[in-house]
Amino acid sequence: MDSRAGPVVEEANENRRLYEAFCRSLSPRELESPIPATTWRVKDYVAHLASIDIYVADWFEHLADGKRFRARNDDGSSFNIDTWNESRITERIDAPLDDLFGEAARHRERLWNAVDRFSPQLLDEQFSFHDSDITYIRYLQLWVAHDPAHSVDMLCGLSPERRDAALDGWLKKYRM
Repeated sequence: MDSRAGPVVEEANENRRLYEAFCRSLSPRELESPIPATTWRVKDYVAHLASIDIYVADWFEHLADGKRFRARNDDGSSFNIDTWNESRITERIDAPLDDLFGEAARHRERLWNAVDRFSPQLLDEQFSFHDSDITYIRYLQLWVAHDPAHSVDMLCGLSPERRDAALDGWLKKYRM
């Protein structure tokens, strides 16, 4: 693995460990709590993070293989990540946490295997992301905040007492 990607992978893995510990600390009632101003429950963020790596791993495998990746729907229409995410959440609506974290680990392993094959040139290549041009290494560096960001989202549906010093310390690292 490129020496720049290794620390990113380590940080992402540590964030996943902290995220999983946070999720496992939640009661069944807390996991069912709705998130204000969204259609998701707290547990839906767990399902999202268990499944988003399916898409990202596909993308990264294409990149590592030197192939163009342009996600399309089965009918050939333009791909919409929000619609795709909603479908993955619906498929996992009743899945137990253990199943979700097991699935997440499998997809994450596949994703890291693809990143392991990224050349230094690929990591430095720019692409358009949310109307900005960034490199793949920068995308990875930003992406490590995905788990902490969704932890903040989940906290919006929980009582303020769910925040503790350890959780705050982790989230403050990302200015959340």
